[in-house]
Amino acid sequence: MKKKINLFFFGAGNIIENHIKTAKHFSEFEMYGIKSRTFSKANNLKKKFKIKNCFKDYKNIKVPKNQKSIAIIGVSIENTFEVYKKIYDLFDICILEKPLGYNLDEANKIFLQSKKSKTKIFVALNRRFFFSTQELLKKISKDKSNRVVEIIDTQTPELFKNRFPNKIIKNWIFANSIHMIDYINILCRGHIKKIRTIYKKKDKIKILELLFSSKDICIYKQYWNRPGPWSVSVSNKKGYYRLEPLEELYFIEKNDISFKKHEKEKYDSIFKPGFYNMYRNLSLFVQKNKDNLVNLEKSLNLMKLINKIKKK
Repeated sequence: MKKKINLFFFGAGNIIENHIKTAKHFSEFEMYGIKSRTFSKANNLKKKFKIKNCFKDYKNIKVPKNQKSIAIIGVSIENTFEVYKKIYDLFDICILEKPLGYNLDEANKIFLQSKKSKTKIFVALNRRFFFSTQELLKKISKDKSNRVVEIIDTQTPELFKNRFPNKIIKNWIFANSIHMIDYINILCRGHIKKIRTIYKKKDKIKILELLFSSKDICIYKQYWNRPGPWSVSVSNKKGYYRLEPLEELYFIEKNDISFKKHEKEKYDSIFKPGFYNMYRNLSLFVQKNKDNLVNLEKSLNLMKLINKIKKK
């Protein structure tokens, strides 16, 4: 019999609603509490999803004893650290919506703060949990030849100037490019030996070559304020594989004469893509200590890589 796991949600926006919708699919998760700075929004979600408690104040939060309790923090990026500091030591596990801080300095602060508690911290990088991403990893895992990975990262931070403070817009590579740069860690083996700038035009166009100890190569292309899709491709001796859009996998392998498509899994249509696998892995971590989530150390290393790319 699976253990009951109490979930507490912090925030009441669209991202938290997606978390709740997905979590409710799993019988082991108990929708125990919700807290947001706008009580009415949180209370609406409480009623809609039959969450047990809606808290007006942090000091009123009561965590059940002798049961696993998890905090899901999905507030705006600039408020994540402040909310985290108030509640992290109440819970066995904290899931932070990406990124781990609005820049590397704040990520380091969260990392140091976490050392004061036994709470396990994970970051919700949902694109690595896409069924398409998981299928891609399966297809390339058995081929030992070197991989050539190409990542196209298109961003238009100016479109979000009215939604986010200036410090977030200035650090947009942490806020949103994190998804694409995470694919470097997912797909390339070994450690980075060298990062070389191939081409740069101010901060709008940047093409980098990353060389790995495994002989894998990644070409990272950053096209900002230009239209275009996010795209990831991998080439090895076995075949060529492309995620474009990221939710869909196309591939051509030896002796094929045309591209094949891996059909999109239903759970990435029913729920926010990646969330079903993320919550399934969260349950496996609690029930069987199987750790496939993105822990604090991995998240901090990703933030360090983003910072290096930002400075190039």
